[in-house]
Order: sequence, then structure tokens, then C-alpha cells
Amino acid sequence: MLDDLRYTVQALLRRPAHAMLSLLTLSCGIGFAIYAAAVYFTFNTGDLPFPHSERLIGIEATREGERTQANSVHYLDFQEYQRAAPSLEGLHAIQLATVTLGGHRQYPTNSRAAYVPAEIWPWLGEAARPELGRQLQAGDATPGATPVAVINAKLWQDFLGGDKRVIGSHLKINGIDTEIVGVMPAELNFPMTQQLWLPFQAPAGPLKRASGYSMGTPQHVLALGRLKPGASRDGAGQELSLVAQQLAKSYPTSNAKVGVITLPYAAWGMPDVDMIYLALGAAAVLLLALVCVNTGNLLLARANERRQELAVRSALGAPRARLIRQMLGETLLLCLLASVIGLFFSAWALEATQQAVQATADGRLPFWIKFSLRPQAVAAALAIMVLTALATGLLPAWRASALDLNSVLRDGRGAQGRAGGRMSRLIVFVQIALSSLLLLASGLQTYTVHQRLTAGTGTRIEGVLTARLTPRLAQYKGESGQAARAALWARLEARLQEAAAGAGAQLALSDSLPGGGMTITEEVLPEGMSVEGDRYPEVGDYSVNPSFFKALDVKLLAGREFNSQDRADSLKVAIVNANFAAQYWPGQDPLGKRLLLKPANQRGHGEAGTAQDAQTPPDWITVVGVTPHLLQGIGREQGLRAANVYRPISQTAPGDLGIAVAGVADNGASRELLARAVALADPALALEQVFSAEERQRIAHGGEEVMAGMCLVLGLMTLALASSGIYGVTSRAVQLRGQEIGVRRAVGASDAQMMRLLLGQALCLLAMALPPGLLGGALLMSGELAGMAPLGLGVALVAALIAALVLLSTWLPTRQALRQLPSAALNSA
Repeated sequence: MLDDLRYTVQALLRRPAHAMLSLLTLSCGIGFAIYAAAVYFTFNTGDLPFPHSERLIGIEATREGERTQANSVHYLDFQEYQRAAPSLEGLHAIQLATVTLGGHRQYPTNSRAAYVPAEIWPWLGEAARPELGRQLQAGDATPGATPVAVINAKLWQDFLGGDKRVIGSHLKINGIDTEIVGVMPAELNFPMTQQLWLPFQAPAGPLKRASGYSMGTPQHVLALGRLKPGASRDGAGQELSLVAQQLAKSYPTSNAKVGVITLPYAAWGMPDVDMIYLALGAAAVLLLALVCVNTGNLLLARANERRQELAVRSALGAPRARLIRQMLGETLLLCLLASVIGLFFSAWALEATQQAVQATADGRLPFWIKFSLRPQAVAAALAIMVLTALATGLLPAWRASALDLNSVLRDGRGAQGRAGGRMSRLIVFVQIALSSLLLLASGLQTYTVHQRLTAGTGTRIEGVLTARLTPRLAQYKGESGQAARAALWARLEARLQEAAAGAGAQLALSDSLPGGGMTITEEVLPEGMSVEGDRYPEVGDYSVNPSFFKALDVKLLAGREFNSQDRADSLKVAIVNANFAAQYWPGQDPLGKRLLLKPANQRGHGEAGTAQDAQTPPDWITVVGVTPHLLQGIGREQGLRAANVYRPISQTAPGDLGIAVAGVADNGASRELLARAVALADPALALEQVFSAEERQRIAHGGEEVMAGMCLVLGLMTLALASSGIYGVTSRAVQLRGQEIGVRRAVGASDAQMMRLLLGQALCLLAMALPPGLLGGALLMSGELAGMAPLGLGVALVAALIAALVLLSTWLPTRQALRQLPSAALNSA
């Protein structure tokens, strides 16, 4: 064994350039594969500090087989699941919320909170041992009990200044005086990012399964279960699925298409990241295949050079198995070194990914998501190393050891034969197809994400400071709080307008600011349109203040902006976007037209102009202006096609508002300006999501910026591998035909004829290999394009690049071969 290892090292050192090129090539493929494996295990194993964390499972409702993620299990369904899951040790309901804290600082602040039952704390073990005070207890949730809360040490330090007298002190939570009874470790952010815990109580009001398939209402909860020792998650999932099927039969109106799934804790509450796994896994496999082709070609060339050496060793009695083992040993050693380099590369890339994701997560990243090299990823690296060594080195070793001793020992070469030519053409074919597939897919993905990140919203984003205000106090909630909200927004607008004017800025308010905000939809009945049943079209429905369009540099296409005369008791008015006008009133002047929102809720609704119930006339809204298209939400492709309606805040009283002050920088003075204005409007409220417009847009797109970086790196690696690989494979194919070139020239073929012959054959191979590669790349990206990326241009560019590489790789070695005399070519291998 030691002799074989010594021989392997000596063989590699004899050709250091060849060994270094092979090592770098393998490092690219193995490193990216290790990175993809590490990302997979990051999302699926997590750093969970809880005892028996593998037994903790999340329960989520599905709608038509698709994950819904949010507080998705209706509490009535949860109670049924709780009674009928023998594989579970327990099942508990949790509700997540953002709460406003006040009473200890000049300005209140917001915190992520969870309403949890006391029975859940034992599942968390030592991670939930209080540093001060106690945990929540069952008696805290009884009606009439004193409101209490438990906070973690980070919130204790940040908001309360680490006051040692915190236990028994009080703070305002959503305006309610609440006693602090415990302080948890700073590392506890249960269940995901929460730092404050309140007693869970069953949803208020009459519990009723609504018609349709609503999710995320106050009557929906998150459900966390714990498996009994020896029970499986699949078994528990089957038990719960049977319950869901029975509920679907018993309550078809609400549950016909509602199912249930069980998830590991690390995947619970997370977005569906299967597409990330698939994309990274597919990219890693294809890149590794490309690397194997490149390295295999280099090893074939190296093995061909050593045919005489191997023939001599075979003649001296070396068995074929040992020759194969020694040649595989070279590949395995190269793969081992490449794996070490790949581990370092992956560790660096994972750290960069962690920083990039945290920068755009806005505190929403669950505490267990830490991109790092886990033991599972290292084990995967060993498996990848062995498989790559076999895939790369077995064929060259097998072919090189299949020797015609007499032929090799006689002339030092041995016949290449037709098999060698077929193998060479096959390698060229695979190289071209893989390179074009990866280049097209990575290029289109990079372009698409770049467009999403840099495309305009139709509004000004430079020099704009944004924030959000959500009044969580009881007096502002629901229909009963509509008048209080309207008064609040009037006070807030007056204070903000005064502050903005003092800073030489302008104010825009909206329940969803363009570019990164929510998409708010509502059913509509435009004037002149009739519908069958209650199948009304949906449009975007947004509330804005009178200076909204002017502040964000949006010039109306027709009509007027809102003004102070558009009050709650005046004519209901709206501004529609150009998409709405073109879709519902094509070729007509939209000014003066009318529309109904929520038409199914209004008695006597129907086509405009028909008789209506005189006692409850429909609440028609008159169009007074037309705006160019503004991109609402983060779904760019859908957002560009959306028909939107804008209404005055004074006539809508939305539940919360986005604030944009145009003309100020994102600095401490500007943030203080906003905070002071909010405090003057209501000192119990707190701003959140205070960002510049550019930063807000980046955060809204989440990990797309990270994905763009990955695609760019993948594209550059593919380009480098394609350039070196295609040249190496193609030039070697020409070199293997050295004798053929010599014979043809010896019998009268001119240099031009030989050049045309070889270039023509290269073009034929290109014509066969490019279409499947380009088609594969286009299909791989079909779900991501959606009109964003110019597919035709991408195909043309990749085809031109690959064609240029192939033709150049054929022309250069052919030109070199034609410089030799025919006699020299006939005597060369």
C-alpha cells in the first residue's frame, strides 16, 4: 500500500502542470457540491438546543396539496388533531404576533411575540431555564388572571436597560399593563425569532369554520407536536391525514381541499425551500458532471502518454488489477486534495451566504438557520469524493490497462482504433451539451434576478425614507375602531406633513408602498360590466394620501389627484391605473366612470344602470384620475399586469400605513423626525421597518440577491470550465487523429482541405450537441423566466460562445498539426 502511495505521488509530481489543472478543476465541482449539501442540511437539521429535538414536529395545513405556511391550522381542526394522534406525546397551539411595547422609553418599540401554553416549556429543556423569575404557568391563561409576560435577556437589555428590578415591573403591551414574571436566556428565540412570550388562550369569539379555504385568521394557529419515543413522523402524518379526510367529508364547505402535513421542526414555519434544494442540487450535479468530463479527458490524455510505461510494467508481471488500482489511486488522491480545498471554499462561501442572508432578513431568519459546515456535510463530502474519483478515473484506468503489449512495445504507441475515436467524439458531445446547458441556465437566472432587483417601480426611490405604522391598541381594531383609525391617520398626516415641510421634503402615505409592499386585492364590478353568479374579477386596492403621487414623482396620465375635499362624507372617488382603464373600459375615457368594490357584499348589485334597492344603494366609486403603472408587491411579472385602484385614506381608514418621506436621507435626524411625529399623533404607537426605499426593496426580495450571487459564481465557473474543457477535449480529439492527418496529406490532401474537413466535422458535432444542451437549459429555467429574461438572446449568445470555443479549439491544434511534415505526423502518436 505504501509503495502504491509513493508511486502515485511520484507519478503526479512528474507532471505538475497536469496535476494542478486537474486539481483546480476537481476543486470547483466538489466544492460547489459540498456547498449545496451544506445548504440542504442547514435547512433540514438546524442547531436546535432542545432535548430530543428530532421528536419535535410542526403541523401545517395544506390547501389543494400546497403548503400554506402561515398560522394555517384552524383551531377547531387543531382540537380534532389533538384528540386523534396516538403517535404524539402532545400537540400544542401557538400564535405569533408583533406587539408594541411602551412605558419604559421615550418612544415605544415593537417586538416579535408568541402566545404559548405553559405545557410547552418542558419540551424546551435547559434552553428555557429562566435567568430571572419564572416561566409562564397554566394559571396565567385563566380568564381574569393578571396579564403577565416572559421576555428574553436580549430584549431585557435592549429595551429595559438590564434593570435588575425587572421581575414584577410592568410595561405596556399593545396598551395593556402587563407584569414581567421571567427573563429567559438571550439565545432563546422560540419558536422562530420571538423574544417575548404571553399566555396562550383559545381564539376569542364564536369559533366557526368559514366558507372557502381561509388561512391566517385570528382563529388559525401554529401547531407544534412531540412524537412519542419510537414513533415516526410519517406515522403521525398518516394519522393526522385520516382526521383531515374525515373533516373534509364532514365540513365540505370549509375543509374539502384542506389537508395536513407534518414537518421537522427545522422546516416548520419556513418558506417552501424545496426549489432551492432542487436548483442547487441540479446545478451541483451538472457542474460535477462537467468537471468529471474535463478531468476524465485530462486523465485519458495522461494515460495515453503512459501506455508504454504501463506495457512494460505489465510485461514484467504487474497484474491488470494493480495497474487499475494505481491509476485510480492517482485520481483518488487528486479528489482527496480537491475535497480539502472544496471544504475551505465551502466554509468561506457559507459564511458569506450567512452574512448576505442576515443583511436582507430584517430579523426574520429563524435562530437555527446558520449556514456552516455540519458533520453531515463533511460526510457528504467524503461520499462525493469517492463517487467523483470513480466517475472520473475508472474509465481512463480501465482503457489504459487494456493494452496490446506487442503493438505498444514495438512502436511505443499502440493503435487508437475506432473505439478511441468514438470515445473522443462522445466526450466532446457531452462537454458541449453540459456547458451550454449550465451557461444558459445560470446566465438567464442571473439576468432575471438582476432585473427584479434593479427594475424600477414607477416611483422615486432615491432619497426616500420609509417606515410602517401598525396601531395594535384595542381602540383601533376592527370595524368598531374605524372612526378611531380615521382620526389617527388624520393626526398622523398633519404631524408628518408639518415635519416634512420643515425638512424640505414631501410625504407619501399608503397601506402598501410600491416596490416591496403587500399586494392587496379586492373584488370589483366596473361600470358597464355584468358577471355570472359571484365570479367578480380581482384588482389591487390601495389607500393613499393626497400628496402620494406628487411626493413619489408620479405624473397622472389624466384627471386630478386627491385633495382635502375628498372626505369620508363626500363623493367616493378613486384613481385607477392604466391597466385597469385598458382592461375594463378599452377605448373609453375612464374619467367619470364608476366601480364597485366588494360588490357581493352590497345588496342589489348588478350591472350599472339597473334598478337598485333604494334603501341600500350601492356604494359606487367615481374615477377622477388615471395613473401610470406602479409596481405593487414583489411579484414583478404579476405586478406589471395588475389592474389597480387607489382611494383616499380619508375614505378608507386602512388598518395600517406605510410612510415615505421623499427628500431626506436615512440618518438619525430623519428617523427622529418620524418618531417624534408618530409620538405626537399617539405616544403609545411605535414605528417599524424603518429603511431607505432602496434597502426596503432589497429586503422585500429576500434571498434573491443571494441567489443572484450564486448564479453569477456558477456561471463564471461554468465559463472557465467550458473554455478549458472544450479546448482540452477538442484539441485532444484532433491530436488523436495525427496519423490520419499525416496519411491524408501524404496521399495529396491540401492543408485547406484538411482544415475544412476537421472544422466541418466539428460543426456537425456542434449541431448535434448544442440543441439538447440549450433545450435542457431553457426547460430548467422555464418556471423562472415568465417574460423576464430574453430567452432568444440568451440562446443566441450561449450558442455563439460555445461555437466559437469549439471552432477555435479545433482550428488551433489543426493548424499546429498541419505545420508538421506528413512523415513526422506518421511517426507521432
